[in-house]
Amino acid sequence: MIQETLARIDVHHILVVDDEEDCNFVTGLVLKKAGFTGRLTCCTSAADALAFMRAGQDLPDLMFVDINMPAVNGFEFLATCESEGLLPNDLTSVVMFSSSNRPSDLERALSFRSVMGYVEKALSVESFERVLNERRRNPA
Repeated sequence: MIQETLARIDVHHILVVDDEEDCNFVTGLVLKKAGFTGRLTCCTSAADALAFMRAGQDLPDLMFVDINMPAVNGFEFLATCESEGLLPNDLTSVVMFSSSNRPSDLERALSFRSVMGYVEKALSVESFERVLNERRRNPA
């Protein structure tokens, strides 16, 4: 089911922006278990992710952004991307990805024009499927 959805909505490249390498590893395992066979790029800082987005080559179809990162948090990263015109774009769907379940974080995340959803860590096959279904209903 998920593989059919992936093919139908053209998710071939996922970018994870999260400073926790172990979380990136687990996210990769969950994506593989869900049937994702495309490219996975992990940036362990907002600065690295911003450089990746500014390069403008091989932009992701889907991006998971952690809120709580050192130096520049996920909200600040998205604010910079939006102010520079990197997001929203016609390709990338953005999902905030955090261990926080505070309503204020959810509300703030959804206030960004580029954010289509919010997922609590750790990513599960079920939450990934919900993200795919939302992307299918509301493409980037």
